[in-house]
Amino acid sequence: MRVVELSNSDNWQSVYFTDIAAMQVPMQDGSQLINPIPEIVIPFLLDKFILAVSITTDVPSSSTWRFAGYINQKISAGLVVGGNQDVTSVKSQPLFLDQINLIFFNKISTSYGVSVKVPRWFPRAVVTIWEYTGVDDTTQEILVTQEFANINFKLDQLLNS
Repeated sequence: MRVVELSNSDNWQSVYFTDIAAMQVPMQDGSQLINPIPEIVIPFLLDKFILAVSITTDVPSSSTWRFAGYINQKISAGLVVGGNQDVTSVKSQPLFLDQINLIFFNKISTSYGVSVKVPRWFPRAVVTIWEYTGVDDTTQEILVTQEFANINFKLDQLLNS
């Protein structure tokens, strides 16, 4: 269980925005070939484990697109392979187009990286990421807090007797 205050707008902070277009290569027949948008790597580490992600694109009028790709949580495991530290994808979550997607990552490290992979047919991607900065208590943290309160209460009782 997590205790959070998601509806308070003061608890959200915009941390990343990009508007990226796929490279289009004109063909001799007049059509265009799209070179897919590469994986979008957020260039800094995050330490908050609740995110909101919005992705928009230019959808052709004859199409109905709902899928917007995946967001990937990545951590460094500290293992050195080939002279570089590894980065392991811990969790991937699907994203929906033209919606604010709420992402809950598990607290398994002090910080982590994020990347977004949009579908190869997107001609353009506008990505916005917010992080939740409010109270984020897990069941374990709540239980520890309650236990400390019980211990303090018992100590006060002993001292006052």
